[in-house]
Amino acid sequence: MDASVPFVCRRCGACCRWPGSVLLEAEDVAAAAAALGLAEEDFIARHAALARNRAQLTFKEAPDGACEFLQADNGCRIYAARPRQCRAFPRGWRVAGCPGLDPG
Repeated sequence: MDASVPFVCRRCGACCRWPGSVLLEAEDVAAAAAALGLAEEDFIARHAALARNRAQLTFKEAPDGACEFLQADNGCRIYAARPRQCRAFPRGWRVAGCPGLDPG
């Protein structure tokens, strides 16, 4: 997605329910662990899984396939410490059905 396209998050939660993985970098793990008051090793054991590329970690999913940190009000439980991939949204994503990108 072009960075010049205006984006206003409407907190619909669709991006947190789309199929695919949020790939975690070391800094993402450290920030999320700190936000939850966990040691990095404990965070990984409780909240991370091996990504499909078998080279990185990703968040575990909720039973419905959504990000496990997505709350009922469509907010993020670790918003202030969300990973770089989430902070960059929608840049780098193939976006469909996002009302924040709807020009109307």
